[in-house]
Amino acid sequence: MPRLDRTQDVVQRLRGHWRLNLSEPLWGRSAILALRRVLDDEAEARLPHRADWCLGPDSFQQLLESLSDSAQIVSLESALQLHHDQLPRIALTFDGGWRDTLKQVSPTLERMALPANVFLPCPIAQRAWSSWHEALGEALWHEDTAERAARHLVESGLPVPPACIGRRDEHYSQAIKTYIDELDQSYKPAMLHGVAATLNADAIVSGESLDAFSIRRLEQCGLFRFGSLIPPRFTTRDAGTLARLRESQHQLAILCRHPLPIAADADVGTIADDDLARLATGAGIEHVLTRRAGWLEPSVDTVLLPRFVITQPVANSPGRLFDWLLGNLNS
Repeated sequence: MPRLDRTQDVVQRLRGHWRLNLSEPLWGRSAILALRRVLDDEAEARLPHRADWCLGPDSFQQLLESLSDSAQIVSLESALQLHHDQLPRIALTFDGGWRDTLKQVSPTLERMALPANVFLPCPIAQRAWSSWHEALGEALWHEDTAERAARHLVESGLPVPPACIGRRDEHYSQAIKTYIDELDQSYKPAMLHGVAATLNADAIVSGESLDAFSIRRLEQCGLFRFGSLIPPRFTTRDAGTLARLRESQHQLAILCRHPLPIAADADVGTIADDDLARLATGAGIEHVLTRRAGWLEPSVDTVLLPRFVITQPVANSPGRLFDWLLGNLNS
C-alpha cells in the first residue's frame, strides 16, 4: 500500500473510533447496508479487483461483530419503523441472488440469529446478477475465459486489457482493477453494461445462483425475506420494464410466503430518481432501496431510500466502518 494510502487508512480508522465515541446520539436512528457476495475463501475475496463487491468469511464475521457492538441488526421492516431505541437499527441486504447466500451467509446469520433481506433479479430464471465491473473483472481473471474476454473487449472498441504474465496473483488482480477503474471513468455505463451482457460469462457463474428450493429453504428458516432487484439495464423508456418488474414480483409471490413489497436498485444513477419512483409506483412497490449513502429519515415517507454499500476495506475495519456510517449522519 502506498504511503499516502496508508496514512489515509490510519486517519479513517482513528476518525471512525472518534466519531463513535462522540456524544452525538444515535438514538432513534436507522440505516440499511448493501452487500453482494460472501466467498468461502478470505484470500480470494481480498483480491483487489473484488474488494468493492466481495467479502470473505472473516471480513463478514468482523462486520457483524462490529455492528453488534454498537447497533442492533434488525429486519428491514423494523429498520423502516419509527423507534426510540438508544442503539441504531441496522438492516442487512444482499443484491444479486448468489448461492453463497445459502452456503456462507445463512450459516453465520443463523448462528447469531440475525435477519437479512435478499433481492433477486429473476427468481425463476435462477441467474444471479452481477455488475459490469464484476462481470468483466471475473472474465479477465479466470484463465478459461480471459483470452475470449480480452478479444471481445477490443472488438467492442475498448482499450486492450492487461495480460497475465506468469501466475494469477495479487499484482494481476490489481492490474484488472486499474483497468476497470479506467473504463468506469472514460466510458458510459450503458455501453459497459452492454459489453458485459454480450460477453456471456455463463461458464463463470454457472451453478452459483440461488435456485427455487434454496429460496424456499432460506425463507422457511425465518431469518430471510426476498424482494425484486431492478438491474441497471432496465430503463423506464423501455415499455417492457414495468412488465418485467411485475413478473418478478409475481414469481416471488409464487416462491415465497411473505415476499417483500420493496425492490432494490442495483446501481447508482442509471435511472433518474423521478423515473425510478414512478416505476415503483406503477408496480405497486412501496420503497426502492438505492445505493446512495445515508441514514433513513425519521419519517420514512419517500419511495427512494438510501443504503450504505459495504466494501471489503470497510467491513474489515471497525474504524473505517463507523467513519463511513457516521460521516453520513447529516445526509
